[in-house]
Amino acid sequence: MSKIIINRISEFENRARKIKLQIDGEILGEIKNGEELTFEISPGHHYIQAKIDWCTSNLIETHIEENSKIKFELRKGLGSALYRTTFGYEKYLQLIPINS
Repeated sequence: MSKIIINRISEFENRARKIKLQIDGEILGEIKNGEELTFEISPGHHYIQAKIDWCTSNLIETHIEENSKIKFELRKGLGSALYRTTFGYEKYLQLIPINS
């Protein structure tokens, strides 16, 4: 099995809230502030996104090989919270690939 690892950095904003993690449109779990989660998935083509209320992160399209792992860092998006909850709601969060 292959693995996707998501590390949510500890931040003041949204610190008391959990963020939903979606892989291929299916919610697989919720991540707390400062937490790291690992999901076992089948090899192949996948879409990864984080979601809180109506706001989301960038949509990551990735291909994962058999018995490999891909790591991402989850953090708040750029700009003010007011902008990100209105016009920038699709970039409220950022998923950033990390080379390990």
